[in-house]
Amino acid sequence: MNIRERFKEYPEDMQQWMIQQEKTKLTRIETALNNGKKLYDQIEDEEKGQWLLGTTRLLEKYLSLLPQRNCKLEEVSDDYIFQVWEILENDPNLRELIAQVETRYEGLLKI
Repeated sequence: MNIRERFKEYPEDMQQWMIQQEKTKLTRIETALNNGKKLYDQIEDEEKGQWLLGTTRLLEKYLSLLPQRNCKLEEVSDDYIFQVWEILENDPNLRELIAQVETRYEGLLKI
């Protein structure tokens, strides 16, 4: 059973909530990348600077592996979110990368 078929088994309100959560997550990752780049230019602590540089590169790599889009992440279609989920389901390297992204994102919030 593929992602779309499994997704249809959920109630409509839960489906919309799940899609909105994914859009929010992607938007937060993109915002963290942009903010991280700005902060990197201002940071004086070299250890934090190297960590931040690694984090921004990781976020950039993750976002570059997502399907192409021509709008803001919060405005993408439901179909785009399904494409993201399908990629994540079929690519173990990308699943590992998103786990790293989520861990780094939490650390980024502390800086």
